[in-house]
Amino acid sequence: MRKINITVYVNDEYDLYDYLSEIRSEIDRKVFSRDNIRQRKFSGIWEEEITNSSPLAFTKGFGYQYETVAKWESNVVSNKEFIQFQNEDI
Repeated sequence: MRKINITVYVNDEYDLYDYLSEIRSEIDRKVFSRDNIRQRKFSGIWEEEITNSSPLAFTKGFGYQYETVAKWESNVVSNKEFIQFQNEDI
């Protein structure tokens, strides 16, 4: 069983849709292009160019700068952890 943690920062739901689509593509590339099919853990990030609406707009200076808007990690977990997850309240 794999556990995938995805953390995404968005301005609105449209960004969420776009970012999740990009993250899915990145995960697909990592999963299907890996040399070791038994690899237990892999992760990635998604970056976007900094815009004027970003909290980082004036802290990073000018030019082509990027901010990390999403991070994800895939890891193999035990059945026990999955069963505990079923019993957690949201």
